Amino acid sequence: MNSAAIARMAGPAEVVADHSWPGTSTTVLRLRAADGRQMILKSNTSGDSFRRELAALTQCAPALGASAPQLLDVDEDAQLLLMTAVTGQPLQSLTLTSQQERRAYEQAGALLARFHATAPRTVLPAFGAERAAYIRAQLTDGTHPLDRVDLTVLDEALHQLEALPPQRAQPSHLDFTSRNILWDEAEVGVIDFETSRYEAVGRDFLRITQRTLYHRPDLRTAFYRGYGREPERAESELMRICTVTDAAAIVVTATACGQHAFAAEARAILTGAVRAWPAPAPGTAIPHVRRPL
Repeated sequence: MNSAAIARMAGPAEVVADHSWPGTSTTVLRLRAADGRQMILKSNTSGDSFRRELAALTQCAPALGASAPQLLDVDEDAQLLLMTAVTGQPLQSLTLTSQQERRAYEQAGALLARFHATAPRTVLPAFGAERAAYIRAQLTDGTHPLDRVDLTVLDEALHQLEALPPQRAQPSHLDFTSRNILWDEAEVGVIDFETSRYEAVGRDFLRITQRTLYHRPDLRTAFYRGYGREPERAESELMRICTVTDAAAIVVTATACGQHAFAAEARAILTGAVRAWPAPAPGTAIPHVRRPL
């Protein structure tokens, strides 16, 4: 992102940090204006990601106030978003006491509930079939690096996904994890809405469950206490299926793109889900016996 684009969007401002993720199409710069205000200027070469984030910032973020970025300006042709900077640091980068962690995750659950309530629910009549088609499209010929057992379980999961009834849908973040949840010792905030959209109820629990809540029962209790309820049976079933389908797709696509950290993370999740199948996936309930390999 060049200095002319920064000046056009933010006026006299200096770049104080680059928060961009390596290997992605996104550039995220922290700017400081002449009066000391900090802002975020984000560029995304993916049109779909840009439009999803713009929609979330326009339609949902205002209801979250200072807990979410607030849109300051947009250049749709250049796919640039200028927004307020949310205070705090990503939870994954902080060393907190157990008490602080529980407080942070309880507030995170409450914040996610607020986000889900920013617009009325609707229905996705063909969610399962459409999601399965999307996942199949991510799989390359031979689906390297998935093995025979992976492919057998993945095929079962995709057929179960296709057989799902119409799903209730709500505004969903879909990357609600410790790298996008910020904590400043008083309250939490959430950033990075480029995957946000109306999605089947329950899928927004998936990533935070797989990456944190399964391994920390105390944080799981705190999170759902903040949210106001535990996942319902239908939500847990959707999470069980999507744990396999989503992780398999990420293993394939991240490996192909050389994103080794993402691939390794998804590989660990997929391995646990395959071993448990058809019992509840890790993090969605107490794991049952492992599947013979």
